[in-house]
Amino acid sequence: MLDTYGSRFVRPVIERGADRLLKWNFTPNEVTILGGIIGVSVGVFIYNDMLWTAVLLLWVSGLFDVLDGTMARRTQKTGFGTVLDLVFDRIVEIAVVIALALRHPEHMPIFLLLLGSFVVAMTLFLAVGASSSRRSEKSFYYQPGILERTECFILFTLMILFPTWIGVIATIFLVLEVFTILQRLFEARRILR
Repeated sequence: MLDTYGSRFVRPVIERGADRLLKWNFTPNEVTILGGIIGVSVGVFIYNDMLWTAVLLLWVSGLFDVLDGTMARRTQKTGFGTVLDLVFDRIVEIAVVIALALRHPEHMPIFLLLLGSFVVAMTLFLAVGASSSRRSEKSFYYQPGILERTECFILFTLMILFPTWIGVIATIFLVLEVFTILQRLFEARRILR
């Protein structure tokens, strides 16, 4: 929701950052890969109880995730760049959840359900994007939802920094993920008729 409705407020800053990286001869795919590597390292820092470093790097990887798309729209979007972006996004999310599950094995069932919900949400997201004739500024139709990337990062941050509440936060995360799946499923039914 924040990605869909809040992006216009940060767009000028993101565009300046994207222009700077392009001027330094970075390609969108290089920024995607760099952001992915930084994002995967978050899991290592969570596991080693370096929580503030993990949160900082999580948000840096998220910044790179926004910058790469802006860079691609300013140069030349490619199908492979879209695939690379989506794959690295999921790898980062999986790395964070696995690290949290390893640090807090008493909450393993909720983390497994959360990972499962990610699979269902992404399957639905991609299926609707591929089936829809609608287009957006991105390479495919982007279905907005109550839980988007920024909300995920906020919930990850809360789980990382408040381990006492991790089970509650993970449950809220799961409920919001299921709600988003249902929201997108009903929208898919409407737009694909």
